Amino acid sequence: MAEDLSECDFCRKGPVIWRIEEMRFRQWSDRGYVQCRVTLSVGTCAHCQAKSLEPGSDKIFDEAFQREYGKLR
Repeated sequence: MAEDLSECDFCRKGPVIWRIEEMRFRQWSDRGYVQCRVTLSVGTCAHCQAKSLEPGSDKIFDEAFQREYGKLR
């Protein structure tokens, strides 16, 4: 678990605590909804509870979608 404390970009009051979390999402495709699951670093502000992702996290989401989409017939 990463505990890199930084200031929240939203409220500018609280520290952001980074942790590895699992996220589930679904995305529409030409074959219907594709259910996906990813594990990535998520920052949560200790003051306002806003969540943020590291730059480049979209690549993790794209790879998860492509992997699960490829399993559909």
